[in-house]
Amino acid sequence: MSALPGSLSLFLPLLVKLLRGPGKAIVLVNGLLTALLLWLTIDSVRDGNAGVWVPLVMAAVLLLGIVVFAIRGSRLAKHVDDLEKLQTQTQPSQEIITQDGRSVQEEEMKQRFHDASYEANQLNARFMPRVNAAQRAAIAAAGGTVQAPYLKADLRITLVAGMLTVAAGPLSIILMIFTAAMS
Repeated sequence: MSALPGSLSLFLPLLVKLLRGPGKAIVLVNGLLTALLLWLTIDSVRDGNAGVWVPLVMAAVLLLGIVVFAIRGSRLAKHVDDLEKLQTQTQPSQEIITQDGRSVQEEEMKQRFHDASYEANQLNARFMPRVNAAQRAAIAAAGGTVQAPYLKADLRITLVAGMLTVAAGPLSIILMIFTAAMS
């Protein structure tokens, strides 16, 4: 983990800017396809087709994943925009040198690196332990969630919602075909 707080605050805004447009397009297209599937399955259930309960439940779960991913994405974009505004407003800090000639910032960076390395090696979560450890390590490297508010939200939930969002379009098309065949 050679990338520390400065690079985290430079890399994340770039990544969010690059993925903002495609992310919105995926949410919109897959959300519309899944909403259409939900509407078709509800209509088919009203007509008395009991075989479309599974696509109905799957459509509801996929739509929930899309909504969660859209909310998380908008919050992340807001935090990154706030971070960029803060970075442009802050002035460069002055470096403090200790009596033995070392920089206080250098000591702080070494401590953050040590904390981040420790957190990266602690795989104590039951669900997605490596993702959890990476998030804790990033928080430690950034100096806490006050310095990096974009790391507050649990990344595991965002990743699962993102995977559901990406899978929602193709699954919705397949389930619409299945629903049409059952009707």
